[in-house]
Amino acid sequence: MRHAAPSSLSRSRFVTLALLCGLVIAYASTIVGPAGLHFVPLDPAEALRRFLHTRYVFNGSDQRSDWMGNLTMLVPMGFLLAGALWPQRRTGGRLIAAIGAFLLAVGFVLAVKFAQLFFPPRTVTLNYIIAQSLGSAIGIALFAAWHGRLALIVRGVSLRGGLDGLVALLQAYTVALLVFMLMPLDFALSPHDLMACLDRLPDAITTVSGADRPPLVRAVLLLAGTLALVPVGMLLTVRRERRYVVARSVAAATGIGFLMMAAVLALTVLLISGTPSLASLIYRTIGIAFGAALMRWLVQQDMGRLRRGLSAAVPWLVLPYLAILLAVNGLAITDWRSPAEALHTLYRLGLVPLFDYYIVSKADAARNIVAHAVMYAPVGVMVWLRAGARDRAGLAFCLGVLLALCVEMGRYLRPGLEGDINAIAVAGLSAWVAAKLMPAAWRMLEGLEAPRPHGTAAVGWRDRAAAARALKRAGGEVSGEIERY
Repeated sequence: MRHAAPSSLSRSRFVTLALLCGLVIAYASTIVGPAGLHFVPLDPAEALRRFLHTRYVFNGSDQRSDWMGNLTMLVPMGFLLAGALWPQRRTGGRLIAAIGAFLLAVGFVLAVKFAQLFFPPRTVTLNYIIAQSLGSAIGIALFAAWHGRLALIVRGVSLRGGLDGLVALLQAYTVALLVFMLMPLDFALSPHDLMACLDRLPDAITTVSGADRPPLVRAVLLLAGTLALVPVGMLLTVRRERRYVVARSVAAATGIGFLMMAAVLALTVLLISGTPSLASLIYRTIGIAFGAALMRWLVQQDMGRLRRGLSAAVPWLVLPYLAILLAVNGLAITDWRSPAEALHTLYRLGLVPLFDYYIVSKADAARNIVAHAVMYAPVGVMVWLRAGARDRAGLAFCLGVLLALCVEMGRYLRPGLEGDINAIAVAGLSAWVAAKLMPAAWRMLEGLEAPRPHGTAAVGWRDRAAAARALKRAGGEVSGEIERY
C-alpha cells in the first residue's frame, strides 16, 4: 500500500493551529499566576542579564511529574510546527523542515521563558527549557513518523470507504490513550523510588478509581474507563493481509488486549505518583472485548440503516444523558444557595481563564480537560445524527456552550462546589469537534470488510445484502458462509 501524500494536508491549518497553540502556552505561562496577573516592570538589559545566567537546578524525584508535564505540553507545538514547514511533495527538504521546526520551537520556548522574568513569582531554570525543547523535538519526530497515517485519515474524510484511514485513526487513538493512562510519566529511576513504588503494590488489589466519590459518580467513572478501551478492541480485530481486514476473533483480540493492559498496569506500578489498580485490568479488558465484538458486529451491518436507527433513538437518549450529566456534576440535589450567597463565597481568581488548570498539576489539568471533553462530546454526536447531511457543527458548539454554562452556574449555586469556566470552552470545542469528525468516522466505518477464506474475495456488507436478496428471491436461505462473513 502506498501512503497518501502529505500534500493532502492543509499547511495553512497547521500554521493557524500552531499560532493558537503558541498563544495559549504563552498566556498560561505568563498571565496566569498564583495571584492572577502580576506584571513587574524590569529593565530589558537587567532581564537579559538574568536570563543569560539561568541555572540548572537539581530537583528531587517529587518534581519529575512537573518536568514531564512541561515536556508533554510542548509536544503539540512541535507537531504543528513540523506540519507547517513540511514539504508538500515527496522530494527532499524534510530534514531541513524538521530542523527549522525545532529552531522555531526552541526560539518560542526561550521567548516565553524570557517573558516569565516579568511575571514573578514565575521562575526560569534550564530544567524546564530542556524539558520543553525535548517535548518539541518529540512532537516533530511524531509528525515525521505519522504524517503518512495522518494523510490517510484526511483522505478518509474526502474519499468514501477505505479501511486504512480507520486503522490509522484507531492507532492514533490507542497511542494517545496509552500515554494518557501513564500520565504524568514520572517513572521511578532510583532504587529508593523503586522500592517505594513496590511497597504500595499490595494496595493495588483493593484500589478502585474514584473510591472517594458518590456511588453514581463511581459507576460513571467505571463505565467511562471501560468504554475508553472500546476503540482499542476494535483495532485489535484488524489484521493486515494484502490489505487491512477484520480477521481476528474476539477471543484473540481480547487476549492481546489483556496482555497490553497487564503491561500498562506493570508500568503504572513504576510511576511515582501512579495508583495501580488490579480492578482496572479487569474492566479495561472487558472494554477491549466489547470493542472487538462491536467491530465484528459492525462488519455485518447495513451502516445506512444503523445510522437511521441511531438517529431515531436520539430523542430518547437526551433525558438520560442530561440526568447523568447533572448527577456526575453533583447537581442531582434539592439543597441550593441563593445567588447572593454564591456571589459572596465566589473565588474570583477562578474566573481567570486557565487559572484552575494552573493551581493543579499538569496531569490533573489534562484529566480535567479530557473529562469535560468526554462529558460534552455526545452533544456533537447527537446533533450530527439528527442533522442528516447538513453541517451543524456550529449548532453543536452553541448547545455545548449553553449546556456547560448551565451546569457550571449550577455548581456555583451548589453548596460546597465551585464552577469551572474553562469547562464552557472545552464543552463547546468538544461538541464542535465531535460533530465535525462524525461524518469522516462514519465513512470510515462504511469501508469495513469482513474476514474471508484464503483465495476468495472480500465480502463487504453491500455484497452480503445483495447476495441475501438474491437468495431470498430464489426461495433459498442465506448460506452459512455469508452469515459467517
